[in-house]
Amino acid sequence: MVRTLCYKVLDLNTHDDASPAHMEHLLNQQAQEGWELVTSFQRTHKALQVGSTIAPVLGLISTVLVFKRDDEG
Repeated sequence: MVRTLCYKVLDLNTHDDASPAHMEHLLNQQAQEGWELVTSFQRTHKALQVGSTIAPVLGLISTVLVFKRDDEG
């Protein structure tokens, strides 16, 4: 029997619905599919600006959810 540990990443940006109700729905949906939340964090997006400098993109912050599932095959 082979066991495979799979990971799934959801990157929710400011264009996605970030309401508590929607977040709860996403977490419940993943749990029903057998995914376990491993970690979550927020990240600020960065972009290459004119003049070759990297700067944060103001107002563009993502919430990242990382899930894992132990699949047997």
